[in-house]
Amino acid sequence: MSASVIRDIHRNAPGAMTARPPSDTFTVGVMKMEVEGRDSARFDAVVTRAVGIVDETLAQDRRLRTRTMAFAGAHLTPGAGNYAPLDFLEIGLAEKLERDLPFLLIVTEVDLSSSSLTYTLALPSQLTNIAVLSTRRLDPGFWGDAPDPERMAGRLAALMLHCLGHLNGLRHAEAPDNVMYGLEGVGDLDRMERLEPEQVARIARSLPREARERSTRDGKGRFVLRILAEDAGAILGAVVRANPFRLLAMMPTMLAAALSVIVVLLFSAETWDVASAVSVAQIAMFSLICLASAAFVLYRAFAFDTLLSRDRRITESGIVTMAATILCLVLTLLLMFALFGGLMYLGIVTVFPERLMESWPGAGEATTAVDHLKLSLFLASMGVLAGSLGGRSDSRDLVRGVLFITEET
Repeated sequence: MSASVIRDIHRNAPGAMTARPPSDTFTVGVMKMEVEGRDSARFDAVVTRAVGIVDETLAQDRRLRTRTMAFAGAHLTPGAGNYAPLDFLEIGLAEKLERDLPFLLIVTEVDLSSSSLTYTLALPSQLTNIAVLSTRRLDPGFWGDAPDPERMAGRLAALMLHCLGHLNGLRHAEAPDNVMYGLEGVGDLDRMERLEPEQVARIARSLPREARERSTRDGKGRFVLRILAEDAGAILGAVVRANPFRLLAMMPTMLAAALSVIVVLLFSAETWDVASAVSVAQIAMFSLICLASAAFVLYRAFAFDTLLSRDRRITESGIVTMAATILCLVLTLLLMFALFGGLMYLGIVTVFPERLMESWPGAGEATTAVDHLKLSLFLASMGVLAGSLGGRSDSRDLVRGVLFITEET
């Protein structure tokens, strides 16, 4: 692994060669988070060597520097032989806030679980500017070859730079020697040494925006409103990456709980009485209350709680993360609300004959389109509320992975 990964970063970026004041420098924190401690000296040496390679690379741009630290005593429980990367991410969020770091790369020696792959080497989260990396499979000795700590360190350095590229908005490249190549195996890291000039230019443009971290202890309300307005694009981008359709598909327990409640209520005459007796405005208000309650329940179940530092500072990244999470959950619930509302309306007009509806409800006939619409909205609202309670049983790692992880590398 050479130091050529971002060699041209300030040669290609306009004005990048000029000296910058200290306030224009950005720190990439590298946190060693050893869990099992089986070979601490070797793990520490590999990470130190990898950081040295990254330092050589980042030295080409005087705005970037690394800061190595350790987090001792991460007491995590493995599942099926590996560890949940979201546990590391949650710890990293608090440490990133306390240590005032714009970027944080968490390096651990244990295997990381994956929702879609047999194993994962790293999980970058552009929303939080944190990446979790594993050294477990980087050593050729893991695959039955002769152990090679230097090669292992080179692979880790390439993986760090790959994740840093994702945190700055770079997409995968097709060339196998590009640092942003969408690697399929550990061996691909041996060739990943180069960035194209346009990639370098994009990093130079996005770096100040991605690394900016404003905070305040006073006037938190005004600060939150200003950040929401200024970072609306970043929040919407995070929601698009998370994709409410995908998130809804990841929550089968929520869908099953909602559908079971709706089916029971649909065949209850009392439900028809309520829907036919109330006004459209009352149904609309009831729907809003149910959606807000369901969003609160899901947010408390799946969001990361860290928002304030020990000195009571509120940060820009914390606000953006919270807003993107809430917006994505609300859009997911609205999608479910529309889905069940449409299905209920279709079921009502096709399954329940008009003759039955003239006499079955005790509050009067329920045969008009308005009656059907009110009933559909009522059932969908109850389904969303019940679904949110059942949705708390869905896998936190799967849901949080959709919300916070950019990709599984």
